[in-house]
Amino acid sequence: MASKIVKVGLVGCGGIARAHVDAYRALGSNRLVAVYDVVAPAAAAMAKDTGARAAASITEMIERDRPDAVSVCTPPAVHLANCRPFLRAGIAVLCEKPLEASEKAASVLRAEARKSRAPFQIAYCHRFHGPIMELKRLIRRGILGEPLLFRNIFAGYLDLKGNHRVHRKLSGGGVIIDNGSHATDLYRFLVGEPTHVQAITGTAMQKYPIEDFALMHLKGPGRACGEITLSWSYKVSGNWVEWYGTKGTAYVSYWNEGAPDLAYQVDGGKRIVVKVPGSDRFTGEISHFLDCVRTRKTPSPSAEDGYRTARVIAAAYRSAAGGRLVAV
Repeated sequence: MASKIVKVGLVGCGGIARAHVDAYRALGSNRLVAVYDVVAPAAAAMAKDTGARAAASITEMIERDRPDAVSVCTPPAVHLANCRPFLRAGIAVLCEKPLEASEKAASVLRAEARKSRAPFQIAYCHRFHGPIMELKRLIRRGILGEPLLFRNIFAGYLDLKGNHRVHRKLSGGGVIIDNGSHATDLYRFLVGEPTHVQAITGTAMQKYPIEDFALMHLKGPGRACGEITLSWSYKVSGNWVEWYGTKGTAYVSYWNEGAPDLAYQVDGGKRIVVKVPGSDRFTGEISHFLDCVRTRKTPSPSAEDGYRTARVIAAAYRSAAGGRLVAV
């Protein structure tokens, strides 16, 4: 079973699809057989580059190409429509984040995944980032104690001109639902389920009808709290995850010059730098997905993880609109 060649389909041939294609190529033991995009020239270009066939529809891909698995890399508002036919056909799905553009639609997609006999994975690739995985091991071993504070900044510059993210009906919102989905999932992965959220949003530089800047404060479980900073409009920015516990503190650096990928320090001790073998988070994510396709194991992160994060994101938007702390 482990050597089985997995036939893969790709729905959505935009920017993030390239990361999926590169990871599939790097791993081998799989074959991209079909691609589809509502923009036919995009599908044709991807088909030419990969050697896959361009499908005229999802139905055609399912019936003609019969993939074992599919990566869905479309805007959030069509995740449900694009994932449902594959799940009902028993085809494994790796769905880009967020799960859907609204909490309600995310709930429906979660239900579809539960009913299907096929594995369903949500693409929270940061769980497969090497330093984050090592930090998770430190937490599980109890070296840092119980969580007290999680701090994360995911910020940089993304030119939003012509980007689907500026259309709320397609994206579900701005940087909170986009980068914030990754940040919220990391909080859940490294700390636990938040019980309350408070958020503020703003337009820092790019004048579109979605937020390009946000702050989120999370509370719970127990004494734990979180602080998340998000932006698409910082020309220069460091990206970090910091984890403060009752025994010690750890820092994950996302390619900040001069900083180690992971370092930690416990009370009374010296700072320890952890050397993390080179790894690509997309390759790790898709390796896990392919393993679940072959073994029919339940992937993690799952549709349930996607839905729970969607609940936090929806609460953050309610908080920003009302200027108050909101229960998740």
